[in-house]
Formats: sequence, structure tokens, C-alpha cells
Amino acid sequence: MNTDAAQSIAGDPPSVVILTFNEEPNIASCLESCSRLSDDLVVLDSGSTDRTVDIARKFPNVRVFHRPFDTEYKQRNYGVREIEYRHPWLYICDADERLPQPLIQEIIQKTSDPANPFVAYRTRYRNIFRGKWIKHASSYPSWIIRLVRPGSVTYEVRETNIHPVVDGPIGELQEHFEHYSFNSGLVRWFSKHNYYSSREAQEGAKVRRQGLPPVSALLNRDPMKRRRALKNVSYFLKGRGVWRFLHSYFLSGGWLDGSAGFHYCAMVAMYEYWIDLKMREFERPWTQKNEAATQRLLLEVNA
Repeated sequence: MNTDAAQSIAGDPPSVVILTFNEEPNIASCLESCSRLSDDLVVLDSGSTDRTVDIARKFPNVRVFHRPFDTEYKQRNYGVREIEYRHPWLYICDADERLPQPLIQEIIQKTSDPANPFVAYRTRYRNIFRGKWIKHASSYPSWIIRLVRPGSVTYEVRETNIHPVVDGPIGELQEHFEHYSFNSGLVRWFSKHNYYSSREAQEGAKVRRQGLPPVSALLNRDPMKRRRALKNVSYFLKGRGVWRFLHSYFLSGGWLDGSAGFHYCAMVAMYEYWIDLKMREFERPWTQKNEAATQRLLLEVNA
């Protein structure tokens, strides 16, 4: 462990919050990279039963908070709004993410600037699978807000794939973080995405009841709002899994990522297929009219 990293930080760094649940394979490497950015690291754990918390407590400048998980937006809002941090800026991190040094330097440059006009920054990431950056199949570049002033951000009420709602101007970081979403093994990935597909199917069923989004939403200048509108349109497509594979592997050039790209495209296509099937399940009359039955179905699917 790099126990002296935080003491060598120059400038005015942000605090860092990391959301965890059974992240034993990831948490040490995540904290290693984050300790090069900040001297104030917070782990918000939702009831890990492995060694996640024990490992986190071995790092200096780490505070551990506990909150039982109910919904993603409530968990993230708690992490942003209910914890007192030592610094005015906050970097929001997941345990399977790593911060390379160029991104760390850029973040500190932004947070140390007293004339900084922004209240949040979006950045891009590199999705790593089988030791390779899946540049084409992963729909790169995808922008996501990670650096914020906590008082200016609230997460939207949504079942999954939530985004922060920012009250103020948003800037863009040019460097990338690295996303190791397969670090815990494929069994964990399939289990998590079974859960995510249930939540997204429930959200998709709600969107379909409201109708197609307006064309103006698809032309929004904000890339995150435009991406959200495209996501909502996708819930109306027939054969989501087939379209996702064709788009990712052929149109986006997933074939250029080699065998890793093929397997990645196949898995995300399967994920979309699960969403399609589950949306139909949620739209059946007995689930649509009975909220309790819908919640029971979610619990059964995610068990």
C-alpha cells in the first residue's frame, strides 16, 4: 500500500467517495490510486460480507460509512449530500475504477484554481476487458460526471443508469479514468447485470408508458441529456439484443478490438435481450396493476 502518497499531494485536492458492496478484489487497487489524489477518502459501504471494509480501514486517511442499500439514487445522494468532507470538491468513484496520474494532475489543477467557473466536470473512461482497452465495442467516448461541488449536485430519481442533475456550469476533463468492470470475474459480472437488467427493465416499462421522447431531446447540445434521450428511444426498439450486437460489433467497429471485442459485444447484447424480456414481463397486466407483485418479481429475479 502506498501509505505516503497522500502526504505528497500538491495543491488543493478534492475529497473522494467510493461506493462499495463486496469489492474485496478491487478496493485495495482503487484506494491506492485515489490516495495519490486526495488525503480525504470515504468508503460508503452498503453491507459487504467479504473483507472490503477490513482492507479499506488499513489505508490512512480513509473513513468508512455504512448505509443499507435501497436504491442507487438514494445511495449516491447520501454519499454526495449527507457526508461532511474536508474539501470543497468531491471526486465520485466506483471500486472497479482506477485514476491514472495524468487524470490526477488535471483534477488537482482544476480544484486548485480559485477562479474556476464550473461546479462539476464530466470525463471519459477506458473500459478494460481481458487486459485490453475495448475502445470500439464500448461506444467510446462515453461522458460521465465524476468531479463535483457537492452542494450543486443531486442524482435523478431513476431505477438504474442514473445521472447527477447539476445546478451550474459543467466543464470537461480531457484525461480518462480506467474501468475494470470484469475484475471480480464473469460470474460476478453476470450476477450484477442480471440485477441491473431488472432495474432497467422496470425503468424501460415506465418510459414506454409515457411515450417516445420529443425530437428536440435527441438534438440536445448536452451529450449526457442526448444520450439519455437515445437510451429512452431504445426501449421502443424490437429485438434490442440483435440491434445492440450489430451496432457494437459492426457499426462501432467492435471487430477491431479482436476476440475481446467479440465477447464483449456478445455479453452486452445478451444484457439488452434480458432487458427486453423483463420489460415484457413487467408490462403484463398482473404486474402492471399490482405494484407489490412487481416488487416480488424483482426480488425473485435478483436473488
